[in-house]
Amino acid sequence: MKKIISNYIKNLNSGQSLVEIVLAIGVAGVILPGLITGLVASRNGKAQQEKREDAVSFLKEAQEAVRSVRESGWTSISTDGTYHPTLSSNRWVLTGGSETVNGLTRSIVISSVNRDTSGAIVQSGGTLDPSTKKVLLTVSWTTPNASSIQSTLFVTRYLDNLIYLQSSQAEFNLGILTQTATTNTSGGEVVLGTNVKGQWCQ
Repeated sequence: MKKIISNYIKNLNSGQSLVEIVLAIGVAGVILPGLITGLVASRNGKAQQEKREDAVSFLKEAQEAVRSVRESGWTSISTDGTYHPTLSSNRWVLTGGSETVNGLTRSIVISSVNRDTSGAIVQSGGTLDPSTKKVLLTVSWTTPNASSIQSTLFVTRYLDNLIYLQSSQAEFNLGILTQTATTNTSGGEVVLGTNVKGQWCQ
């Protein structure tokens, strides 16, 4: 009798162990994917954050380069297009196209600006402002996750600023001419008209 009871208890314990094993496998199957996903996401998140920090520094460098180029002369920044900053003789200059350094791609897109009759910048319509440029700076990367950051600057010609540019005789003649005349003998001149008023020297 004792032997029968002992075998029954032994079999009962074996069955209980089997149930415990099945339960443990089931719990592991639920928990482990979440843990593994969390670990991978955490690892990628750290790498992505480091890449973003590098991109921010890269973008700030481009902003300072644009300001430096603008201060060196308006003609250096007045042509629309895509550029990237480079150092030449210890000075920043804009070189055509984008650049990729350590997995970061940087571009500076310069475009024209239009203003409405009240002087506000408009996306469409308006009149071209020859003394303002829109500068869109972008830094992008593809690993560990594709992403990008951007910054927009509006730079103006604050030295020898031209509110209105007249580049032809026809444009100048649109204004009101009082005691003046225009000619196009040597490429365009403005000349004084005949003086019909009193002349102090006489």
